[in-house]
Amino acid sequence: MPHVRILFLIFTSILLGVSVTSPTTSATSADLKVEEIITRHLASIGPPKARLAARSRLAIGKAQMTIRSRGTSEAGGNAVLASQANKSMITMKFGVPDYPYEKVGFDGELVTAYAIRPGVYSTLGGFVKTYPSILKEGLLGGVLSSGWPLLDLSTRKVKLEYAATKKINSRPVVEVRYLPRGGSDLSISLFFDAESFQHVRTVYKKTVGAQMGPSVDQSASQSESRYELIEDFSDFRTENGLNLPHTYEMHYRYLAAESRYYDWVITLQSFYFDQPIDNKDFNVAN
Repeated sequence: MPHVRILFLIFTSILLGVSVTSPTTSATSADLKVEEIITRHLASIGPPKARLAARSRLAIGKAQMTIRSRGTSEAGGNAVLASQANKSMITMKFGVPDYPYEKVGFDGELVTAYAIRPGVYSTLGGFVKTYPSILKEGLLGGVLSSGWPLLDLSTRKVKLEYAATKKINSRPVVEVRYLPRGGSDLSISLFFDAESFQHVRTVYKKTVGAQMGPSVDQSASQSESRYELIEDFSDFRTENGLNLPHTYEMHYRYLAAESRYYDWVITLQSFYFDQPIDNKDFNVAN
């Protein structure tokens, strides 16, 4: 009987361990309110004084581009990220004849992008021109931008919804859906590290259903297509009192019968704050 009792106690302890552990995990994920996620996220960037002091931001570094379709092509160059209040600009210069730049910008009124030729935009530029809200909302660039909407939600008419707890590269993250004012054709999700609450990823998705062809056979050959832009942020270090990512990646995916993949990796090396930036620099059309 003593032996049976010991087994019973061990079995009971295991059950109790499970019942205690599960609610703890739930409390840090599903039970976590969006307001608390945002509060912790802001604290991860830096103290309020430092966040308010950085009225303009300029980050300079190196850029690496990879395109994969039927083949693979690569190019390296320089990158500049600039922002001031709700204005922002991202430029990558590669010096490749048929793909010299990626440029997108918002001057507070107009979203612009680099045109390879009249009416034909670069890959990232075309996506931003189609979905300008990602720049107008201050989403593109994450916390690297002074226009990052979570810095001042009181003036934004957006809706944030807790979605799930997932994993990115084996690390638990909290997903929050971002619903812009006026709605959007894009599905937008923000991901925060479940421990530090640093913003580590944004995912923009758009799915287009299969189109009807002129005949039954041609209609059957059609398939849906999906557009996806993923921003990844890592290597967080302190700059001017702010904890900012020094590696910024963008991954564009066109997933269809013939898929295309574009990857840009920016390694930031120098940061400057409160430098005057001419408003015309945020218009990149020229």
